Amino acid sequence: MLQAAAFSDLRNYIVKRIYKAQYQRGGSWYDAALVSKEVTNTGIARIKVQISPGVATTITGVRLINMDNQVWAVKSVNVVIETADTNLLQWFDFEITEEES
Repeated sequence: MLQAAAFSDLRNYIVKRIYKAQYQRGGSWYDAALVSKEVTNTGIARIKVQISPGVATTITGVRLINMDNQVWAVKSVNVVIETADTNLLQWFDFEITEEES
């Protein structure tokens, strides 16, 4: 069974490997800002993404990309942004668990 150090290493690996975030609107992907990458005090690897499209639009997806420019995670959303100065905060939570079989 995995020990506490292994869980800690896996969480930290996720946080360190995320390189950038993107959001989807109109079928195209655009870069978004990584607000924070952390391991919470409850053991969740959390990545927060701020989306600032600068125009009224509908955001239909958010994704995380690793240092090798590979997509690690994708989230489908349907958020209407009505004014150009509106920002959207999205986050990904990764909880690592182990099951015995």
